[in-house]
Amino acid sequence: FVTNYYVNPVLDESGGDAGYNVTNTVTYAVVLALFVAALSAWLRILDIDPSDATLLALLPYVFWAALGEVVEDADMFDSSMAPLFVSPSIHFQTALWVIIAGSIGYHVRNYGSKISDSEKDRILESLCMIVIFVQFLVFGHSISSSEVGGELDLTIFAVIGISAIMLPIFFRESISEFSYIQKSVYLVGCGGVLIFFGALVSFATVLPEDKLSLWPLIIVIGVPLLLCYTMFSVGIESSRKLSQRGFVAGILPEGISELDYQDLVSEDKTFVEENRNKAVLAYPVVFLSVSGQVMDGLATWIGIEYFGYDEKHLLSARIIEEFGNTFGFTMVKAGLGIIIWWFFAKANFENRQQHLRLLVGLMILVVGMAPGLRGVGRLVIGQ
Repeated sequence: FVTNYYVNPVLDESGGDAGYNVTNTVTYAVVLALFVAALSAWLRILDIDPSDATLLALLPYVFWAALGEVVEDADMFDSSMAPLFVSPSIHFQTALWVIIAGSIGYHVRNYGSKISDSEKDRILESLCMIVIFVQFLVFGHSISSSEVGGELDLTIFAVIGISAIMLPIFFRESISEFSYIQKSVYLVGCGGVLIFFGALVSFATVLPEDKLSLWPLIIVIGVPLLLCYTMFSVGIESSRKLSQRGFVAGILPEGISELDYQDLVSEDKTFVEENRNKAVLAYPVVFLSVSGQVMDGLATWIGIEYFGYDEKHLLSARIIEEFGNTFGFTMVKAGLGIIIWWFFAKANFENRQQHLRLLVGLMILVVGMAPGLRGVGRLVIGQ
């Protein structure tokens, strides 16, 4: 049973498009929900910042996982590494790198007053550079050992990969407002993204012109970026109004439960309710999650309609079958984006549930944006 429904689909998906059945799809969904609930409590115990800044620090890993899968789709990994870049292995591997990166910031933070802040920053940068270098060695060895990678000129990959090691220094000023944990997670993730990007650039340089298609990037990446900008612009004024009075839409003040809030009659509550619908538009947890759904819908539409791809996810394939066309699926994803906005505009999380809010947003972001990024990556390189 385990072999047929879980092990074989993972092995079959390496270099192919198999991998999903009703049994493993339901299992993965249940495990993901349980993981979110358990992890939220753990993050609270570790005193991890539950703000949207943490979501931004984790965002590179969505790109990391997606680009890693595209590298696997191009058969650039050897046989020992390839199964680690298909679902569900990719999720566990991504989580492992996040934990490794986060542990750097966690331990540096806990040095306390024994060393100065500048010394902590230098230690953190050095450790992050080491972890990025380890990624470059591990994945670089696998790529160079594979049949496809062995035939490529990997000079560009090497140059970009080595440059990635220096990212902690390049990003020193731009991430100064992050906490130590956010810094380490963000830096290691960005380094890994650049390494995989370098591998794909090396692969793209040998593709014939009819295989390389850049135009899907304009639509699949451009439209969500425009959507993010529009949502942020519309919501930022209301968000600032709430922030100036110490409020975040959807997060209740400390000591107030959902029932207390429902019964509350006050000027502050009226002020929050007047601004929350617009304010959430400017929150990364909302505009990134919404744009991620749109991105996945656009990538699926273009991939099937213009490149002849097939949809392998069971629910998505069923929706496309019911509508009779893939653009209907894209509209469903856009509608799902509206539902996501509505949820965060109306839902109230108690103060102690902020980590749960963060992880719910991250889960929604991942299941939308990651497939979209992988999809457009495959379209670009003709895989």
